[in-house]
Amino acid sequence: QNIKYDMTILFLAAEINIFPIHDTMVMSFILDAGKELGHGMDSLAKTHLNISTVSYSDITGTGKDKITFDYVELEKALSYSAEDADVTLRLYNLFRHRLINEKMLSVYERIERPLPSIVSEIERKGVIVDKLYLNNLSLIFARKMKPLEQSIYEICGEEFNIASPKQLGEILFDKLCFEGGKKGKSGAYSTSVDVLENLSYQGHKIADFLLEWRQISKLINTYIESLINEVNKKTLRIHTSYSMAATSTGRLSSTDPNLQNIPIRTDEGKKIRNTFISEKGFKLVSLDYSQIELRLLAHI
Repeated sequence: QNIKYDMTILFLAAEINIFPIHDTMVMSFILDAGKELGHGMDSLAKTHLNISTVSYSDITGTGKDKITFDYVELEKALSYSAEDADVTLRLYNLFRHRLINEKMLSVYERIERPLPSIVSEIERKGVIVDKLYLNNLSLIFARKMKPLEQSIYEICGEEFNIASPKQLGEILFDKLCFEGGKKGKSGAYSTSVDVLENLSYQGHKIADFLLEWRQISKLINTYIESLINEVNKKTLRIHTSYSMAATSTGRLSSTDPNLQNIPIRTDEGKKIRNTFISEKGFKLVSLDYSQIELRLLAHI
């Protein structure tokens, strides 16, 4: 179940390659993609075997009480691991018959079954980022925020925490008495993008400054800083995880960190994309289907 994870861990720990492989998560995805059924073990066990499995968080805890697996009591670790193996085998036997009966065996054997090995290798290789470029970009963006902050403070007549929606709401709707202030359940004014865009439409220049400030702040915190923190100290690369059973279209989805939502519409966003570079003698190539849905529709 999700063999790609184990393949990656075993290779990084001891350069162990596993072959041949089967994967019940991939089997489930081929058979039931788009049916809004989860492809994780707990969900599959409940759906197909009517078994409520012991979840990982049940034995390791959550929040500040969470422990790593090496601190789990031996008896609990044994029960959890044995159930894991038992349920996986039961699911494999069930899905194997379904793949044959539903004429999906060739899709599994020829396309999906070889993929975990390939995707695991892609994850291990990682992607090179220019860390120095990212650090410089962070400084440039921070310098861009300074004049915006000064303009906001001048209009408001005082300094405050711009990142605090509560403080910002009070300034905009209590002190400056702008129209359109609406309080939520918490009792604080909403300062969402819609609210700020409405103020901008009314001609309030401060809203334009706030929208630009937020955009740059998000680029620094959500993208630049998180990418810098994700660079592996040994390999100097970012090793994202590609989920093989998350999208209804069959595409891979990227997590920890998500490398598929780097902004492209703004010039600042494009600058962040420039941090991904290739090894000397190699090139990064971008490939995409051209209007694939329309072409399929036209053909049908």
